[in-house]
Amino acid sequence: MRPTVLYIGIITSNPSQSRKLAGIRRYCAARGWDVAVVERDESTPEALPGILRRHCPVGCIVDGIGRHVDLPPKLFRGIHIAYIGYPSQISGNVPNFFFDPVAIAKAALRELSAGMPSCYAAIGFPYPWPWSRIRVRAFRDAVAETGAKCHVFPIKPRSVGEPVDAFVIRLASWLAKLPEHCALFAVSDEIAVVVTRAARAAMRSIPRSLTLVSVDNFTELCESAEPPISSIQLDFERMGFIAARLLAARAAATKHSSLSAPAPIGPLLTVRRKSTSGRGRHEKFIMEAVEAIRREACDGLSASDLAARFPVTRRLFDMRFREATGHSVLDEILHVRLEKAFTLLAQTNTPIGAIPRLCGFKCDRTLDALFRSRFHMSMRDWRKRNAR
Repeated sequence: MRPTVLYIGIITSNPSQSRKLAGIRRYCAARGWDVAVVERDESTPEALPGILRRHCPVGCIVDGIGRHVDLPPKLFRGIHIAYIGYPSQISGNVPNFFFDPVAIAKAALRELSAGMPSCYAAIGFPYPWPWSRIRVRAFRDAVAETGAKCHVFPIKPRSVGEPVDAFVIRLASWLAKLPEHCALFAVSDEIAVVVTRAARAAMRSIPRSLTLVSVDNFTELCESAEPPISSIQLDFERMGFIAARLLAARAAATKHSSLSAPAPIGPLLTVRRKSTSGRGRHEKFIMEAVEAIRREACDGLSASDLAARFPVTRRLFDMRFREATGHSVLDEILHVRLEKAFTLLAQTNTPIGAIPRLCGFKCDRTLDALFRSRFHMSMRDWRKRNAR
């Protein structure tokens, strides 16, 4: 019988957990292990003994998303376990993987501040989940370090179980009172979609009156929203992979071995869409230019080539582009190229030497310098450290 790893607490419809499961399966497949899943509704303390007897796992990975009951280590009777984003404090030397809220907050602030907002605001989940509170607090603290003001949407006890329409009305009333050109941080894409609804109800245009960035980068949610939502991409697949890898290392270690606890996992990058396109003028040619950059930046498109397509002077084009997006034309081109480079580096086996050309760089050193400035290491070192 092949060894089995249990992934406990999964919600089948949740895209983040599907990606974590893919990472767990990829690691276990390389070791010749099987993976079994236990739905969240089935993973209760009372049901756990029977589940463990039925599967006889070599280890368990317990997901904390949406948990209403605790599954502490003592319930697993000595079986090696790892937690992913578990909301409760875990005692003992048991790993608990989570995304770094400070790094997420800084990435959000970096994207929002490019539009030179008048102030900032944070909007959490309408249920007092710890991860939501932590992200809001981290963003508020990051803004405070800049000396700017950060408004926080109040989540009250009565928010629990509040109908979505009632929540939208309450949020719309709050958004209507925010200063013009306020930059909004939503703790998840799901909440960001609700924010766009509330903004329309409040007669606040995104991105003219407000700008918005969220977290997760679930493409279907972000791109089907109006406007499409800029979002910080988290590497859920890698989280599942390294959780399984550490679980295997603990299973192989002797009782005298010491394995360090996992470090918080930082975000990958910010995927820019219309919701952070700035507060300046919105001539049609600027939106056309942004779309052209999305399509052609990795084909070698230059800022001068792009400007030449439109019936305005280069100086006016550059000025209007910066007003509308908060970035220069070159910054936007380099951002799109870096997005693709990181995707090739993290999710494929593309040789590092081939990546610059595939991303539109004529010189390898340009991408190397850009990557080092963002991630503080070379592409080769990053891939080695984060080997999949």
